[in-house]
Amino acid sequence: MEKNSEVIVVGAGHAGCEAALISARSGKETTLLTIDLDKMTRLSCNPAIGGPGKSQLVREIDALGGEMAKNTDRAVLHMRRLNTSKGQAMQIMRAQVDRDKYRQEMKRVLETEENLRLNEGMVQELIVESGEIKGVVIREGVSYYAPAVVLTTGTFLSGRVYLGEATYPAGRTGEPPAQKLSDSLEDHGLAVERMNTDTTPRVNGDTIDFSRLESQTTTDEPFAFSYISKKQVLDDDFPVYLTRTNEQTHEIIRDNIDRNPRYNGTVVSAHPRYCPSLESKIIDFPDRKHHKVFLEPEGEASKEYYLQGIYTSSPPDVQEDIVGSMEGLENAHIERYGYGIEYDFVPPTQLKNSLETLQIDGLYTAGQINGTTGYEEAAGQGVIAGINAARRGEEQVTLDRSQGFIGVMIDDLVTKGVDEPYRMLPSRAEYRIILRENNADLRLTELARELGTISQERYERYKDRKKRINEELERLQSTRVTPGKEVNDILKEHDTSPLEDQGASLYELLKRPELSWETILELGGLKNGTAPEIQKEVEIRAKYEGYIKKQEKRIKQFREMEEKELPNSLDYDELDGLSTEGREKLKEVEPRTLGQAERIPGVTRSDITILTVWLKS
Repeated sequence: MEKNSEVIVVGAGHAGCEAALISARSGKETTLLTIDLDKMTRLSCNPAIGGPGKSQLVREIDALGGEMAKNTDRAVLHMRRLNTSKGQAMQIMRAQVDRDKYRQEMKRVLETEENLRLNEGMVQELIVESGEIKGVVIREGVSYYAPAVVLTTGTFLSGRVYLGEATYPAGRTGEPPAQKLSDSLEDHGLAVERMNTDTTPRVNGDTIDFSRLESQTTTDEPFAFSYISKKQVLDDDFPVYLTRTNEQTHEIIRDNIDRNPRYNGTVVSAHPRYCPSLESKIIDFPDRKHHKVFLEPEGEASKEYYLQGIYTSSPPDVQEDIVGSMEGLENAHIERYGYGIEYDFVPPTQLKNSLETLQIDGLYTAGQINGTTGYEEAAGQGVIAGINAARRGEEQVTLDRSQGFIGVMIDDLVTKGVDEPYRMLPSRAEYRIILRENNADLRLTELARELGTISQERYERYKDRKKRINEELERLQSTRVTPGKEVNDILKEHDTSPLEDQGASLYELLKRPELSWETILELGGLKNGTAPEIQKEVEIRAKYEGYIKKQEKRIKQFREMEEKELPNSLDYDELDGLSTEGREKLKEVEPRTLGQAERIPGVTRSDITILTVWLKS
């Protein structure tokens, strides 16, 4: 039996669902294949969206026409604004969501999307002819054909669960792994390696003594992750609670470390450094007296709490002792034990920036198969892979490091590769003052409009927001304040220098860190009728103007290097003078530009000079 479509997406996690939706919204007949239709976008780890580095990704996904932000707004239970002690440009959002509602709402969107068909089945083989993808074959015997295929297999490729001494094949606990697809990938010339990660125990809330725990309340400000969702103020019905490990907890772990598969030699593959297991934190940081553990609610209809910070693959009896050693959890009942999972991934240096594989034309990969970790990282890749799969045969779409966190992430993956599960961190983005959470729509909506992935309503909202920002900037820049006793008394009261003969515009005054929005309006005699989101963008532009200009200058230099393209036909073996390591790395990555070549680890400044001379000649 055969079926045909224009794009096939394999896997319905966060990467797969975004890839399938964006492909269908681009007008392509798209087939989404998954092992279990009831587990789509399952929040396998924590029931949360956003946070440092991730919130920016969610907003960029939204600006490009993806669904994650809107789905978060539909399923949100609790929201906090983080980094409030820092400047506005650094502040980001993190939402707790109802695990079941998130999955159900995403399934509803997928099932009602025009041009998208859902099918249940386990993909076991790729159909490849003359280096081009033609389709896939599922275990059930059906062949699906399409000129573009996106693989988003998560932790299912030859997945194996570890729980102390127990181990068994699984994509996630209770779900079957994809055992044959890895072999098919290798048969067609792609390298495959192993990674592992841990999950946490979940406990019954009725067995937690919340009276002894600190709580984090939800914000009282109106919020929405998506630019087109209606802002809402949440009731504080689902707070997050905080407890800590202690010396007893640490002693339990040390006494049983030989029973943990990571520490007894059973599992030797790479694991996350930025989301470490509890065992790693205790063993690697012996001087730390305690580690924070956040108790996160799983949903309105669920009693379960996710123990953020206790990532473990220790045996069940050890997990019982660990949980019971902490304040408020002495009598907590574990409903689900944490576990470790090891799985295959495709080293991402085998990809182009479009997320198409170098070895097989028309085959794209996104998510954990590329060596990443995190829902937001997966979804961001899914959007780009889905866009490009839909544009198969047309110019491919890539984001560079100056356009978004998605661009930074993908460039890191394809240029540097991974030696551990990759997590997006703000520190990875050298232009992060420009790539803010609050301006993703201003950076990416025009591109989405050109690609046809957003609605006319969405585009009109963007134009209106941009217009209002410009009008407010003009209002502040054209309103001047002259020196005078009343004005200078106010400035003195705020510990900032008085005005001299020429005076200053309100915009110039807003640059001063000592002066708030309300104060500069008072100085100018203006009323504050500006919407909060417009005010925030204008204030950031004023107060960070110096930093923004510096980064814009650096971006100009960066783009000059990115414009110097390296041909695919370039034979690095014929270039005299390249270092041995540099030559091997250049052949492995096949950089598109001189700028990308410069970012490859192991490529020296001398190697770049040789490439520059070659380009000029």
